[in-house]
Amino acid sequence: MIATFFTKSNPIHYVFAFLYLFGLFLAHLNYNVSSFLIGAFSLFLLLTSVLLANFIISKNYINKKNNYSLVAVCFFIGLFMEQIFVFDDILIANVFLLLAIRKIYSIRTPTNINKKVFDASFWVLISSVFYIPTLYFFIVLIIALILYSHFNLKNLVVIILAIISATTFLYLLEIINSGYLNPVDFTNLLFFDIPTLDYISSFYENISSLNWSVKIIIFFSFLIPLIFIFIWNRVIKTNERRRTTTLILLTTILALSIFISNLNSMAFVFLFLPLIIIFTSCVEQAKRELVKNLVLSIGLLAPYVLILF
Repeated sequence: MIATFFTKSNPIHYVFAFLYLFGLFLAHLNYNVSSFLIGAFSLFLLLTSVLLANFIISKNYINKKNNYSLVAVCFFIGLFMEQIFVFDDILIANVFLLLAIRKIYSIRTPTNINKKVFDASFWVLISSVFYIPTLYFFIVLIIALILYSHFNLKNLVVIILAIISATTFLYLLEIINSGYLNPVDFTNLLFFDIPTLDYISSFYENISSLNWSVKIIIFFSFLIPLIFIFIWNRVIKTNERRRTTTLILLTTILALSIFISNLNSMAFVFLFLPLIIIFTSCVEQAKRELVKNLVLSIGLLAPYVLILF
């Protein structure tokens, strides 16, 4: 029944999703003006990320036309709803990162490649200003260029020019905002915290930690099987659109590594795009209606059930 309801795209699904999330918002609200404003702004940025993610999916024909993605959004935001009441720069970083990923995934079409590479590089760097680990997504850009046979000296030069342009833009903003700063000092300030061995160390430390919350356990219990099903359906079984699938899996791996390294932050938002794609794809591929209804039901019920704990 639930699967049938979401199979065809319908505006009523968006009304349902709004009421669903608004109910969770009120359930976690501390009922003071500051909490409401911060939560509302964070939720606005999250929904902006959702719109960008859905745009990327539809523009690249990654999933079919249905609204299973809304269930993924409700599950994902609902599970971490209590965290939106503490604003984090990660939310802004994710919006810029999605702008970059939009350009990276569009490299599959051989038009305006140089412009796409420049824009993707520029937005990744802007995103890293708000959250340094997003620099890792340059890997996705390089792999995309290799997969679509556009990895050459010309595009490497374009990437370097984009980095210089973004750095210059940020430097000018710094001068306008805070006055003159030595260019060398500014460059050191901008890139000094590039994640290194400390970041990798925190990743393994969080994996080995036994203090994971119930919501984290439920999240991974739900996500990991879906990833394996996605790999089976899109790689092992059919090898469907292998280059796009490779980029999706690489995006998932990078997003998971960032999230696991900082479990108690808003870093879960980097999983928005891959989660929506993987969740929707798995539901679409399920042959039995019972399986579809079970997955969708768990996705919708879990956030509300967790309120009790």
